[in-house]
Amino acid sequence: MWHFPKGYVIIQIEGVYPERLASLLQQAGVPTWDICRPAPGVLQLSLPAAAFSRLHGLNRRCRCHIRIREKRGGRRLIRALWARRVLLLGMAFTVLLALWASHRVWFIDLKDCGRMDEAVLLEALFDQGVRPGRNLKRLPLAQIADFVAARYEELAFLELHVDGVILRVRAKEALMEGERLDLSQPCDVVAAKAAVVTSVTCYAGRPRVKAGERVEPGQLLLSGAVTARDGSMTYPTHAYGEVLGAVLYEARVPAPVTGVEWASTGAEAPYGALYVGQKRLLFRKSPFSEADLILEEKPVRLSPWPIWIRRGVYREKGKLERPLSQSERRETALFLAERDALLQVPRQAKIIMINRYTVETGGTLYGVCAVTAEENIGTTKEIR
Repeated sequence: MWHFPKGYVIIQIEGVYPERLASLLQQAGVPTWDICRPAPGVLQLSLPAAAFSRLHGLNRRCRCHIRIREKRGGRRLIRALWARRVLLLGMAFTVLLALWASHRVWFIDLKDCGRMDEAVLLEALFDQGVRPGRNLKRLPLAQIADFVAARYEELAFLELHVDGVILRVRAKEALMEGERLDLSQPCDVVAAKAAVVTSVTCYAGRPRVKAGERVEPGQLLLSGAVTARDGSMTYPTHAYGEVLGAVLYEARVPAPVTGVEWASTGAEAPYGALYVGQKRLLFRKSPFSEADLILEEKPVRLSPWPIWIRRGVYREKGKLERPLSQSERRETALFLAERDALLQVPRQAKIIMINRYTVETGGTLYGVCAVTAEENIGTTKEIR
């Protein structure tokens, strides 16, 4: 093991007295090991690769035949790898690229944006230099988060945290102007819509429902009437908290009989454009409001210089109404029903399940979509 990094060789000595050569090696200070006699007049041993050249001077007195059985160790491995320099360069480049990429952020994880548009938030972070491919550990992320949160009234605060190659963005939605808490006014929290309660978090007051219960609009969720611990008195307070419920939104749309699609009207107009290099200088506009441009495969060269003419044809497109097949009617009705149902879901709600199906009633085909969304169903009601 200790000789492996520098390399060693396994040799075979054949002669009348091969032990004399082994003794001369030890007298010369050459380390040897694994000495054995595989056959009469044959001696096998291992010695460092750097000391192999000394055998020729010592063998003049013994006149033995020396043969290398095997080469082992680091030098032989390095020589084999050095013959494949491109592989070594590729491995080194891969390691350097991995080290370089591991110190940068490549993904951005957004959560809890609420009313804040994720695209707008990403654009604001990009303006501050927080973008994929950069080394964000050198940026003042806390100051950037405070600056971005102060620019938008939809955010209460913003947290930026680098987790490996992922930037975790956690936003806390700010209360709207009408949602400012007035703790001096006693009130209850009642259900704003019918739902199945999924979780109850009460900060003040007393919860009146549990997870799994079905509630109707106006039903008491959090009571503002609080009783003292000794039961001596009951006093009103401002109940507030978060009651999440699964709300069902449903849409029912009749299946259309005909559909509209774009098709060619048969009208055509010529197209031409003058190019200098890759830059277009002049071109003929389309006389149609909607048209497809069909270009010729090869441009026409006007001179030895890079001056080109591209030719083609404008083909007018128009909307044509055609009857739909039964399968097309079903797909269109399901698409329209899902669109109408999703438009009913509040922006801050979390969609749990979407169920689509078709029914036929009175000879009319309908597309039905039921969307189950989880949202905060509580609203305050003043105690009089």
